[in-house]
Amino acid sequence: MRKLIAEILNSEVKTEKVSIFDPVAMSGSLLLTLKEKFQSKVELYGEEFSSDLFRLLKMNMVIHGIDTQTIHDNFVRGDFLKDEELDANSKFDIIPMIPPFSRHWDANTELLNDLCFSEVGVLPPKSKADYAYVLRGLQHLSEDGTMAVMLPTGALFRSATEGEIRKYLLEKQNIHAVISLPQGARNYMAIYTVLLIFKQKKSDKILFIDASRDGVKNATRLKQNFLTEEGFAKILHTYRNREEVDRYSRLVSLDEIRENDYNLNIPRYIDTFSEKKIDVEATMSSLSAKQRVIEKSKKEMIELLNKFDTPEARQAIKAVSISE
Repeated sequence: MRKLIAEILNSEVKTEKVSIFDPVAMSGSLLLTLKEKFQSKVELYGEEFSSDLFRLLKMNMVIHGIDTQTIHDNFVRGDFLKDEELDANSKFDIIPMIPPFSRHWDANTELLNDLCFSEVGVLPPKSKADYAYVLRGLQHLSEDGTMAVMLPTGALFRSATEGEIRKYLLEKQNIHAVISLPQGARNYMAIYTVLLIFKQKKSDKILFIDASRDGVKNATRLKQNFLTEEGFAKILHTYRNREEVDRYSRLVSLDEIRENDYNLNIPRYIDTFSEKKIDVEATMSSLSAKQRVIEKSKKEMIELLNKFDTPEARQAIKAVSISE
């Protein structure tokens, strides 16, 4: 999925120089994939909470030619949700993010005084920090920036405070696209995931893409799926051209989403049901043939039971006869 995120975000870059910040950088592989794909000159930034992963992150940057001073200045160890290490005024052109799914977090009500959450008026639930990452990321997105976040599909339709946050994001911010991915697209997790693409500048309509059926099994990791090459190319073409494709993609107005109570579940907007034509004549012929086989079997069974003059046999013959 790193390559897909990189290609989607690369298509949004219109300047010669771009700043890229990964708030959950881990080993830095997503940042390095973007660096490889982007035609523009890039400045990489990252944050990682785990001390082990942070050491690996810095090592990977060195191996890939990032000088030590830049690593020292641009990469920090910290928890992005607490936003303690990052300047609140820091803005980035591109933010790619694959946060830990449904992470438990503090969700202290004092956070409602934080600029990140104050305008929304609610906090994501303690058991699911998915939208906390989204809101914190938007806080650091530049005026012309784009952010891509991978989340579990449940984030599209879960209710309560998450429903209120979706309403805020749709009314006050800008969800540019919703892209459903194949089951198991993220490592070993056998669940469906979605890419949410955000822009600071609002779009007239939101692009929905259903690529959930375009996966192929990983032969060595059975719970993991890859996008097929055709599926990968189809997503990029559809996203870049904002095309509508029957049973695959659709541009949806905010008014329609309001009517659905801000639920973003893709089947509400894309009809993925595939009608199968039925050959009535062939079906009837098949049923008649099966019926003849059944009648023949009943006749043979009755003939066999008649050879046994016992109460059980007579009872069985009666049962078969009644079923006719």
